[in-house]
Amino acid sequence: MLKELRQKRPLVHNITNYVAAQFVANGLLALGASPLMSDAIDEMQDLAKISDALAINIGTLNDRTILCAKEAIKRYKALNKPIVLDPVGCSASALRHDTSLELLKSGGISALRGNAAELGSLVGISCGSKGLDSHDANTPVEIIKRAAQKYSVIAVMTGKTDYVSDGKKVLSITGGSEYLAVITGAGCLHAAACASFLGLKKDPLDSMAQLCALYKQAAFNAQKKVLENNGSNGSFLFYFLDALSLPIELENSLIKEEL
Repeated sequence: MLKELRQKRPLVHNITNYVAAQFVANGLLALGASPLMSDAIDEMQDLAKISDALAINIGTLNDRTILCAKEAIKRYKALNKPIVLDPVGCSASALRHDTSLELLKSGGISALRGNAAELGSLVGISCGSKGLDSHDANTPVEIIKRAAQKYSVIAVMTGKTDYVSDGKKVLSITGGSEYLAVITGAGCLHAAACASFLGLKKDPLDSMAQLCALYKQAAFNAQKKVLENNGSNGSFLFYFLDALSLPIELENSLIKEEL
């Protein structure tokens, strides 16, 4: 699937947060997709016509970007093009939570991507703001399945183990690197990468599982380079972009179906 992505270079329109915009654009280029960054409401109709997918990230939410996201969903939905919503921090404030719900209820979202706290808050399962409070191993599966069912989306939960679900089947993806949790923009890029894979118009559940596995493997490969060179967070950023741009063989990442 990565080979096809690099051949087709899908154009991904990003309404993303200002903190991570450059990293998201560079990451998409490294992966093999083409980034387009715009939150100008008057462009939404034109950009929907030329883009293959849309990624909405609410990390730096404001009144203007809320209106832009609503208009973009309307335009992409009319053209039956995939939309990924990343409800960043929706468990932290009423504005983020209510906006996420409103966007989801539009009916145009194809995939919902977030961490356990974010997805949990959208389905009424209490989690800590930084992850799961519960030690119940079934909690992530319950959250991801309920999110997919409630909003009729492919749900993607990222963390130490990633989970994807269409509401019936749940797949888990292991591997990755602890460095993903200590750099800004890793989740934002992940959402945009999800959109790029959905832009290929393959099976959406398999596409999301493959993307999660490739992302984790690239992070693992980058971590190896960091450790070999006595680096840390800063060098991981550069090695991760390098790893995304190279051939990625799934050696460390494992996809399995949850019972």
